[in-house]
Amino acid sequence: MNRIFLILSLFLIVAVGVAYYFVGGFKQAEVKLETTAQPIFLAGSYYEGAGNSEAFGDLTRKAYEIRSSGKLRGTFGNIFYNDPATSSEAAKVFVGLIVDDTVSQQLPAGYRYRVFPAGQRVLHARIEASYLVAPGKLYSGVKDQAKQNSLALQNLYLERFPNTGPVEVWAVVK
Repeated sequence: MNRIFLILSLFLIVAVGVAYYFVGGFKQAEVKLETTAQPIFLAGSYYEGAGNSEAFGDLTRKAYEIRSSGKLRGTFGNIFYNDPATSSEAAKVFVGLIVDDTVSQQLPAGYRYRVFPAGQRVLHARIEASYLVAPGKLYSGVKDQAKQNSLALQNLYLERFPNTGPVEVWAVVK
């Protein structure tokens, strides 16, 4: 009986390890200090409140629904106006889609534009991983790089979650 539990436990540990590998859990984020060359436009809605609330989840689902239905072409993204690590208590975030420009598409009802301006010094982090593990890897990479290079973060972050390709975060440096 104990042998069966041991074999099942080992199998479960291996299965979890393999799954973690396939979602990119063992990868590290690539982080570079750079200056944004062009503005990045987002279409979406602003949210301020608990990051784990139903209202925040509704805005995220709405952005995915708008993109999936074809009402707006873009890549899912957010602009955090505070540290995302503390956003579960008090998030200040613009939730929506990164779009190519502000004139080629009509905005859905309730959506507005926001711009992540060009010419900002940022730590740009990228990783080929699932959205399930990518944010933790990206933010830890950004914070480690900032600490190693004695850079102060401004608590302004842009997240980009494409369907394919690397997940990215731009963290503005003071």
